[in-house]
Amino acid sequence: GIPAGKTAMYVPAISQAPAYQLAWSIDNYTELPLGTTAAGTNVSVWYRPNELATAQAGTEHLLAVFDWYEKTLGAYRFGNKVGTVSVNWGAGVTGGMEHHPRWHVASSSLGSQETNAHEAAHGWFGDGVRISCWEDFVLSEGTASYLAARAFDVVAPALGEQTWTNYANALAQIPGNRPVWPRTCNTVDVLKDNLFTNAPYMRGAFFYKAVAGKVGADKVDQALAAFYREFAGKPARMTDMLTTIKTVTGYDPTACAQLWLEGTSTPTPAACP
Repeated sequence: GIPAGKTAMYVPAISQAPAYQLAWSIDNYTELPLGTTAAGTNVSVWYRPNELATAQAGTEHLLAVFDWYEKTLGAYRFGNKVGTVSVNWGAGVTGGMEHHPRWHVASSSLGSQETNAHEAAHGWFGDGVRISCWEDFVLSEGTASYLAARAFDVVAPALGEQTWTNYANALAQIPGNRPVWPRTCNTVDVLKDNLFTNAPYMRGAFFYKAVAGKVGADKVDQALAAFYREFAGKPARMTDMLTTIKTVTGYDPTACAQLWLEGTSTPTPAACP
């Protein structure tokens, strides 16, 4: 029943994934193949009419980023054909959604390299590893934000520097009383209790960056990879991440997490006790 001239973007099956990973989109799509990673994953972007230049700009480094994720974090779980799907969510709607292996990006954000890299990172954190509770939202979003910037640091350093600058500017606009990591489990409503804000994204990213300032970014990479090996295909909590960081790096991040994820004022970037 798909209208003539339209393409239905969906995947036939997904296993061991969060319910919100499921999605489909029907539109007039053209596929732009971006290449194949060293692990054999084919990366593409599917764009709508008059979006080619925007799609090219937003996915300029997506192949290299996805390749870095695979090499650094571990094997991707959701097949060997992946990529961004441009979707029309209406005027004023931005961002993306982690519908792996065809993650969706709002047409207004298609040209954002950070958005494309962030949604790709959810293949490991948020989808590859599920969150146990809505209170662990930062384990998905803060980790994905960090990984996008960290990948750019490696594959496109100037873009990485600009991404961290953009993050710092966003961080400065976040009120200190916005919740990031409530210490309960599924007692909050992610929308009604104001957890779905920029705070978990940005303060989560800077938590990892602060830890990297203590132990080195390569050590944080190793901790994220170890966490993924242990919890891929399973639910996990942010407390599990703190345990893994301590085990792998030797640094106890508890006080740093309290500062960045539980504090009521926004810390200075890179600060970590």
